Amino acid sequence: MKPTLSVKKMPEFYQTHLKGQLTMAQFLLLSLMIQLLQSLHTVKLESLATKLPLPILAESRRRKLQRFALG
Repeated sequence: MKPTLSVKKMPEFYQTHLKGQLTMAQFLLLSLMIQLLQSLHTVKLESLATKLPLPILAESRRRKLQRFALG
């Protein structure tokens, strides 16, 4: 039997606040990162970049995550 992933949705309060502070692309990337962190339980950029569902090369995804994390 395959274990089910328990991914919690971001509370509405945070979504509303973050949508006002971030661009839509930044907000969507943050949402994807939160879901990945919940399922992978790791913070290695390489691991996150490999699993990030974006239609770009893994190295480009890693750089995108790195730029986003550094602000």
